[in-house]
Amino acid sequence: MNVIPVIMAGGAGTRLWPMSRDERPKQFLDLSGGGSLLEETIKRLFPLSPKSLVVATSKKYENLTKDEIEKCGMPGVVLCEPRPRNTAAAVLYSAIYLHRLVGDAVMVVLPADHYIRKNDVFVEVLKTGIAEAEKGSLVTIGIRPTYPETGYGYIKALEKGARVARVDRFVEKPDIDRARQYLASGDYYWNSGIFLWKISSIMDAFRKQMPDFFAKFGPLAGLGAAEIEGDSEKVWEIKKGIFDQIDSVSIDYGIMEKSENVSMIPGDFGWADLGSWKSIDDILSPDGGGNRSPRPENAIFVDSSGCSVFTEEARVSIVGLSDIVVVQAGKEIMVIRKDSSQDVRKVVDIVRKK
Repeated sequence: MNVIPVIMAGGAGTRLWPMSRDERPKQFLDLSGGGSLLEETIKRLFPLSPKSLVVATSKKYENLTKDEIEKCGMPGVVLCEPRPRNTAAAVLYSAIYLHRLVGDAVMVVLPADHYIRKNDVFVEVLKTGIAEAEKGSLVTIGIRPTYPETGYGYIKALEKGARVARVDRFVEKPDIDRARQYLASGDYYWNSGIFLWKISSIMDAFRKQMPDFFAKFGPLAGLGAAEIEGDSEKVWEIKKGIFDQIDSVSIDYGIMEKSENVSMIPGDFGWADLGSWKSIDDILSPDGGGNRSPRPENAIFVDSSGCSVFTEEARVSIVGLSDIVVVQAGKEIMVIRKDSSQDVRKVVDIVRKK
């Protein structure tokens, strides 16, 4: 069966401010030195030999997205969202378009802000997921946890150590004590936000689990693929009407938590969700003191440990400090402790008010 990647790339990435900004959010940044996050996401799917791909993003990022797709040399379509409405809307929007385009196929749905260290293992996991999706399952990838992370959702599997496991339940982000219990039990996995399913399977799930939500997309389903892709004035007004009516719902909450035909495939391929400055450590090699920078020529560390420097132009020196992050972008400079990296949104709120 045909396999079509669907990449969700509409996020603003506020926790990676000031490099990630409204005009150029994190999916378009090169944080590892190997290309933008979106570019790397597309290229790691090459071994699946997809004939084309879909990227769902905001209208204001349409041209940036097209540039990244062009770099990769793979045919791709950009589906523009009139406003952000979370992952359920992005998935259904893409599924309707692909249904009109190809009828049925396996969708490989993944965010544009992940890092994968072992791509060969990642591809093998996806191939297992594709085979399971072809049977009609809604498939998710669970990541074997290596520490008690409180910033991720979790998935509880029914069969410990199975190659393909049934899902008991999805769990929201836990506090530290519960996260430690999840890690010790061996039954829980980090929710990667990567999904595989047939177009027909996910559309059936929307009809059953989110019928009102699905019905609001009716005007879009009545259009042809070329019209949906084209964004003429008439079609854009239809899309705006739909996105103005629907609620912001995640695919996890709206579909996966309520469906019965859900399978999970454990993954151990060096995964990182690049959602905070602390998480970027996972993709950079440390020096002898555990200090990191994607541009080491612009970072000087003296008697310091566990520090990270991200700079567009300036040279940054850190002396006698530990576990801090320094970010310079344009005229903005931010210095934070690593354990406060989830609070960057508070800074963004203040900056926007000013």
